Amino acid sequence: MSKPINDPLAVSLFSEISAIDHLFKIQLSKSLPIGMKLSQFAILNHIATLDGEKTPVQLARSFNLTKGAITNTLTKLSAMGYIHTRPDWDDARSKLISISTAGKNARNRAVDSIEPILGNLMKVMGAEKTKSIIPFLRDLRIILNNLEN
Repeated sequence: MSKPINDPLAVSLFSEISAIDHLFKIQLSKSLPIGMKLSQFAILNHIATLDGEKTPVQLARSFNLTKGAITNTLTKLSAMGYIHTRPDWDDARSKLISISTAGKNARNRAVDSIEPILGNLMKVMGAEKTKSIIPFLRDLRIILNNLEN
């Protein structure tokens, strides 16, 4: 039988992060253009900021997803015309993914649709408070990522 967590500070931290994640995803999902899911936006946004193409495996690692989960989302993005998939000429077993013009436009519409949420959040939080919390959140993400490995 596992030992219960008795540290109220750790439980409080976990609870707050879980609640923030849940609330933020709900707000973003409601604001995205009709037909776009948060997972699709996240991948489009990621690909839009990259130089060059990425393999599905590289994208899966970036999002800590299984190859099956990333393939499912990439298939849907491809069907919408938002990404291009081509063979990797150096590795015939692999494919390379890039964003299409339609994908860039869809990503930009999505960014425009969530801008009011982010703008309001920044108004309330302020730049200084936001800057001060980012290093903590980054450290927490790194620690949690290292616990997996």
